[in-house]
Amino acid sequence: VTGADGFVGQHLIAELLEHGFAVAGSVLDLPPARSTLTPDRVASVDWKAADVRDHDALVRLVAATMPDRIYHLAGFSSGALASRYASEAVHVNAGGTVNLCEAVVAVRRMDPDFDPRILVMGSGDAYGDAARESAPLEEHMPLRPVSVYGLSKAAQELAAHTYRRAHRLRIFVVRGFNLVGPGQEPPFVVPEFADQVARIAAGERDAVVEVGNLDVERDFTDVRDAVEAFRRLMELESPGAAYNVASGHGVRIGTILDWIVDEGGVAVDIEVSPDRVRPGEIPRVMGNASRLAADTDWQPRRDVEAAVRETYRWIRSRFDRTEDENTAV
Repeated sequence: VTGADGFVGQHLIAELLEHGFAVAGSVLDLPPARSTLTPDRVASVDWKAADVRDHDALVRLVAATMPDRIYHLAGFSSGALASRYASEAVHVNAGGTVNLCEAVVAVRRMDPDFDPRILVMGSGDAYGDAARESAPLEEHMPLRPVSVYGLSKAAQELAAHTYRRAHRLRIFVVRGFNLVGPGQEPPFVVPEFADQVARIAAGERDAVVEVGNLDVERDFTDVRDAVEAFRRLMELESPGAAYNVASGHGVRIGTILDWIVDEGGVAVDIEVSPDRVRPGEIPRVMGNASRLAADTDWQPRRDVEAAVRETYRWIRSRFDRTEDENTAV
């Protein structure tokens, strides 16, 4: 698992360990960050340090672990950060995928029987303008990104499919939509709102929540359902085309905020911040995951509202610990 100590990576590791897999996790630096993995699960992983921008480091990583399955999650996952570091986001997301595929090809030259399944985590953001014309989005629709993040993920996907065709690598591409759950950090919308409300509840800021456009709708899936989909896909012998991982339902961002404010039990004022409003934002984005369901029998099982509320409680618990520590001192 690359990017193994990230939000999705930690939940994926828990899913894989629960199903009896031996897991090696690569991270940028050791020791790995930990937010949702238990100490026992952390101790069960063979942790490695590797930068996806470093081709030679990835060759050494692949040769040392010889994995049957590679889940490539490392890279920029935030649209806001990708916009701030545009060139680096494209370099890491697309170039890192090229480096990983090249590493697999290099190791296979040394061992022709080496033929791992590879899952590359793309994004529904790659659809871009296609979402203005159709919802929910289906995998056959064109990729027309309108953001740096969408561009980086479309380029990543193109690289993955190129290596699948040119070198017969068994690559599966997933297009994830909005994932949510404990362990997620700002600037993603759910933890960003949760952090503001938790600070209000803890008395650390005025009772004002700064927001962008609350009327847009997005497709949310509990991260634990998503990583189950990843595991199920990797049971397939041969890769198909890309797979959407989505619920097929849109949730208004204002509704997300309502759930968080209710869970926080505080009264707040809402203030639209120009810095949080994205010009030309697509009003409604949803994905159709029927291909995934047909090939793997996967369906999202967890309630999105419950996941949003759990994410708030996870973030609020950090303020509770700080308060307890200050009281103890």
